[in-house]
Amino acid sequence: MLNFNYLLFSDAAKFADIARNLLINGKPETTFNFWGGNNLLSMKYLTSYLMVIFFKVFGINDFAVVITSFFYFLLSLIFVYLLAQKIYKNKLTSILATVAVGFNYNLINYATSGASESPFIFEILAGTYFLSLKKWWGNVLGVIFMILMYFTRPQAIIYIFGLILYFFINNFSWKKGLIYTFVSFVIGTIFYALFSKQGLIAVTQNLPGMAVSDSLRGGTVDFNLIVLIKKVFYNLYNFYKALPEIINPYLFTLFLIGIIKKNTAFKTSVLFMFLATLFITALTIPFYRYIHPVVPLIYIVAVGTLMEIIDKFKVQNPKFKMGIATGLVMFFAVGQTLGILFLDSRFEKKLKNIGKAPIYVEMSYKLKEITDKDDVIVTNLDTWGSWYGERKTIWFPLEPSMLENAGDEIDAIYLTSYKIDDQNYYMGKNWRILFDNPQNQVILSDFKFAGEYRFNALENFDNEEARAILFVRK
Repeated sequence: MLNFNYLLFSDAAKFADIARNLLINGKPETTFNFWGGNNLLSMKYLTSYLMVIFFKVFGINDFAVVITSFFYFLLSLIFVYLLAQKIYKNKLTSILATVAVGFNYNLINYATSGASESPFIFEILAGTYFLSLKKWWGNVLGVIFMILMYFTRPQAIIYIFGLILYFFINNFSWKKGLIYTFVSFVIGTIFYALFSKQGLIAVTQNLPGMAVSDSLRGGTVDFNLIVLIKKVFYNLYNFYKALPEIINPYLFTLFLIGIIKKNTAFKTSVLFMFLATLFITALTIPFYRYIHPVVPLIYIVAVGTLMEIIDKFKVQNPKFKMGIATGLVMFFAVGQTLGILFLDSRFEKKLKNIGKAPIYVEMSYKLKEITDKDDVIVTNLDTWGSWYGERKTIWFPLEPSMLENAGDEIDAIYLTSYKIDDQNYYMGKNWRILFDNPQNQVILSDFKFAGEYRFNALENFDNEEARAILFVRK
């Protein structure tokens, strides 16, 4: 979070790329693709339409991308307050819940990086709030937000089922509510299985010992039930081991106490969303950021539980009570984030070149300089080559030999040292041979060496000595 002048999250660049094409060409197009026709447009990209609004105001730039996510982060905080007020009917609880959510480091990171998590979290909170009103117009708005959720993130189905559960048990008896929810779940699951290919693909990919990116680079696996069980168990264990990285452990403990202490429709729905999110994420792609959208709901329950515990001590002085509650929330939820932002960052500043562009930006600018506008380029630079380099790029396949069936579609290959040791960007033996000895390569018969480019560590934000190689079609 030390560099605010450039995008730091490649998924933000993917949505921004679609938004730019929406504004310029009038239709959703992407200049970045995964290997093997795994087109980005098969994903949910409502966020790109939201970015277009800010592009029209601020221009097509990184600031407009970031301000999109930050705007929806602020809206999320408003709905945290409204929802907490509706559930607990206590102003202090609502304020402290909003503070707890507002100081969650992961959510701040999404808000300042252009991530689609920010509008998605806003939609979840807004949908939950309107359903909690128990009014016909609130139910209509709740359904509208569920539809928006579906077109924003692939895992929206989890939260849609959670909100359906909340609606039924909040408006009917528990018995009827659970029956109606079960029927809705069965019908919804059938429709989702028939029309959503992305979720089913994710189940059969990303197995233990596999990089998540392998399936996006043309990788195939031998899939069976035993492998699936191992995958889910392995991922759930990793979530358990890394729980403090996913959610504040103090507030999570208070959440569990609140669930045990007194069951309500809201708590049941939040618990369902949390458990379903853990399971589905373990079943598909085990990214921690797929779990984070449920965090604001958990924090609302946690702060509400904290206030209920304080009330048990029958504190008579309201100012003293407010001081205790505020101090505990500051200790549990705010202090750690302030430490990361103002203490940890001081050491990180010494390792970075503040004010310089990140290395992937410099590499993308070089790509733009050495290639033609209409070139299609295979690269390991992720989406950056499309957003900053303004070129049509494809993420490199697992093996160079996979390019043999590409025909004349590929004009150039741009290999870089960007995240060269990262599991998801792993080159493999043959790509590494090409990168280390480009001038004498014999692996790519249809391509020839065109240039080698070096990047000075003092001239990029990451303080990284970097290198890039260009091959062009013969």
